[in-house]
Amino acid sequence: MKTRVIIQAYFSCYEKSDRNTLENLIDDRLEFSSPHDEKLDKVTYFEKCWGFNKKVDRYEILKFVENNDEAFISYRAITYDNHQFENAEYFQIQGAKIIKIKVYYGNLPSK
Repeated sequence: MKTRVIIQAYFSCYEKSDRNTLENLIDDRLEFSSPHDEKLDKVTYFEKCWGFNKKVDRYEILKFVENNDEAFISYRAITYDNHQFENAEYFQIQGAKIIKIKVYYGNLPSK
């Protein structure tokens, strides 16, 4: 599966609240980092991050830069209460699964 397809599916899982598909897209050796989280494993990622699916309505991909098995994207997230924010994320894919995600915050919602 191509990198772009995997990452688009990742965001779609949040929009559709489809945790089962997301769990299959993410490698068991996941390393997730953000300004507030350093090297979370897959279990901790779901504990800390999955609840956001209840807040986000949709994602708009603004930029998508892909190089083989990695990509750097920027996006706008729109929440159900119509707040918007922009972030950037780096993804690394291995064996058709996401093995690394690094989040870089832009502006966060005010609420």
